[in-house]
Amino acid sequence: MCVVDVQDSGRSAISSPNSKVKWWSAWEFKDLPPLPASSPVDPFRNSSYKFGGAWEVFKAVLCSPLLVVRVILIGVFLFLGFLCTKLALWRWESDHKAMPRWRRDIMWGTRVCARGILFCFGFHWIQRIGRPAPREVAPILVSNHVSFIDPMFYFFELFPTIVSSSSHNDRLFVGTIIRSMQVIPVDRLSPASRKSAIAEIKRRAMCSDFPRLLLFPEATTTNGKALISFKPGAFVPGFPIQPVVVKYPHVHFDLSWGNISLKSLIPRMLLQFHNFMQVHYLPVIYPSSHEKSHPADYAQRVRYAMARSLNVPETEHSYGDLLLSARSLSLKMPFSTSFTLEMRKMDTLTDADALYYLEKFSIMNSSRSGQLTRFEFLQSLGLTHSPFGEQAFAMFDRKKHEFVTFQEFVAASVSLSRNASFLKLLDLTFCHAVHKNSDEMLLMDKVATLLERNCAGSTSKVLVDQFCKQTDRMDHATFCLYLKRNPELIFPLSLVILSLNEE
Repeated sequence: MCVVDVQDSGRSAISSPNSKVKWWSAWEFKDLPPLPASSPVDPFRNSSYKFGGAWEVFKAVLCSPLLVVRVILIGVFLFLGFLCTKLALWRWESDHKAMPRWRRDIMWGTRVCARGILFCFGFHWIQRIGRPAPREVAPILVSNHVSFIDPMFYFFELFPTIVSSSSHNDRLFVGTIIRSMQVIPVDRLSPASRKSAIAEIKRRAMCSDFPRLLLFPEATTTNGKALISFKPGAFVPGFPIQPVVVKYPHVHFDLSWGNISLKSLIPRMLLQFHNFMQVHYLPVIYPSSHEKSHPADYAQRVRYAMARSLNVPETEHSYGDLLLSARSLSLKMPFSTSFTLEMRKMDTLTDADALYYLEKFSIMNSSRSGQLTRFEFLQSLGLTHSPFGEQAFAMFDRKKHEFVTFQEFVAASVSLSRNASFLKLLDLTFCHAVHKNSDEMLLMDKVATLLERNCAGSTSKVLVDQFCKQTDRMDHATFCLYLKRNPELIFPLSLVILSLNEE
């Protein structure tokens, strides 16, 4: 049986003449949390991702012969490095034991080839500030990640062990070279894989036979204008860490690997006569006894030191935000900070949930402007410009700008799905929908008919259709679970429930 503790005012509101308004007036949702402040910095946007302008054209024409020569040389260096790597790995199958010294000596040939490739990309000289600490002092280094050039430089400079996606091992030529670094493979979407990688980081940091470890705690590339949230893997073991920061000073061409594909980035880098790179080795940071048991605090102290050296802000963006930005482009939405959430501020929101909300938002935002207007919001839910519709829109327009941004849409959806008043309203809605049925099941055929009548022509009718196709008869638990995932559907559904009670 469905038992709901509801005030009498809530029940009387349903039978009153203005029930559509009073239905919601009993639940004012005053306890919704405020929106988290968002950063104005977009850490993924490349400032020169579009090719164009007189200077770009002039440079392309002038340096075209240089590009051809560089491509040929890069091919030669890749082939020679591949041969050296195959020789170093000949008849060696163990990835769990440290590579013998003589094999690592052979890898010097590959490392020299890597420096040759860097030279071809225009890094004729690289400015270094400070020096890497000995391995016995700091077995782990952490660095910001701006370009695919970063790991290539560290391969030449330090030949470290790195943590890398397991998919990189399958790449032609590069996969073999990556294997020589005795990488720790990780699937960042798998909690078990991440836990195993942390254990392996600790084991190799403790064993002096392995080279030092290099980790990119941001777990993705940025444009270098901010430091996003750090993953805890490098800090859980509790070893001393040497931070390293990389900068790519530029005037005309930003070579950061943000919202730009490699097919566009690499040719434009090769058309640059010279590219600048600065590498700054910071002092070693030793964890306190508190930080050894609280790796998040340790990570924050290291991140602060790196941000201060780079003179950039810290944000709570993560790899999930990059996925959102990339998906917004494929949906023909504007690429900007309006489609990132700083996922660390969104509590338990998963990457998959955030992408699901983005898909819904893109359906409702038919203009693809990134700003869901009152008209689009009401139309998508089959509502009218009435006091009831205004109350519905106001719950999502939290900043009172007369439109709803993606951040507001997600924050309101998450807040509503966990709000005590909303959960009571779900119970109230369900009980009044099934009060004539002895088995306490919601008859979906009547609901489907009335939904089609109320939401005809709405741009999110697909969501309503999904609701109606859940089952022929929906129980209380299934009803609440679906509405928690799609809380905006409570608005058209409440109209349907009122219609059912009025018939």
